[in-house]
Amino acid sequence: MTNEEAKFILSAFRPNGMDTDNPRFGDALRMAGTDPILGQWLERSRAYDSAVAGKLKQVAPPPSLREAILAGARVSAGPRGGMRRLTWIAGLAAAAALAVTLLTMKEPTRPGSLVPAFASFAIADALRDGHVGHGEPSEALITGLQASGAPMPGAEQIDFDRLKDTGCRTLSFAGRDVIEVCFARDGTLFHLYIARIDPSRADLSTKGPVFIEQAGGAAAVWSDHNLGFALASKAGVEAIRRLF
Repeated sequence: MTNEEAKFILSAFRPNGMDTDNPRFGDALRMAGTDPILGQWLERSRAYDSAVAGKLKQVAPPPSLREAILAGARVSAGPRGGMRRLTWIAGLAAAAALAVTLLTMKEPTRPGSLVPAFASFAIADALRDGHVGHGEPSEALITGLQASGAPMPGAEQIDFDRLKDTGCRTLSFAGRDVIEVCFARDGTLFHLYIARIDPSRADLSTKGPVFIEQAGGAAAVWSDHNLGFALASKAGVEAIRRLF
């Protein structure tokens, strides 16, 4: 099986992991577990699928849609005409829902970007509470983050190596170190993840904060110079937006 064949199979893999034990995906999943390039592709694909699914859940049909469909069916001349009109109205409704989804997504990242995957990584980790950071640098950063109205940090406020060496929790994402600090603001817990950007690919670069909501939580991803940031919380995307 080639990587392209594995991608074709895994493109149907549901992002919530429900297909993990399905034998139809077995060989392709095993390849993704041993091939770093295919594994990263799958990680990005699942993150993007999760983001799209989250947006679709937010799309609600217009309140008058049912009445409009029934009215169209009643006024149509004959059963065949009624069926054609019903199909046409339903098609318009589906197109409108898709348009809302696409406008909401606005696809803020380019192909190969790790932004959606970084958001998913942050959300998944933030759902596991009990993180601890120690040391004066992390305590100073947390104090600043907890101040009401304080802006989210940029590269100038972060000494990555010092934070890492003095007690910040360190994780791994896409082959790079990620440090995390937790802080509470206005009674809500947030998790801030910081990673270095690969200068040869800039795969965590953004033009501004990218907001992604998934089941159980949400995240904002942004970048500044050589650092990428993800801010995640169980409180939802609106709670995160208020910090920007």
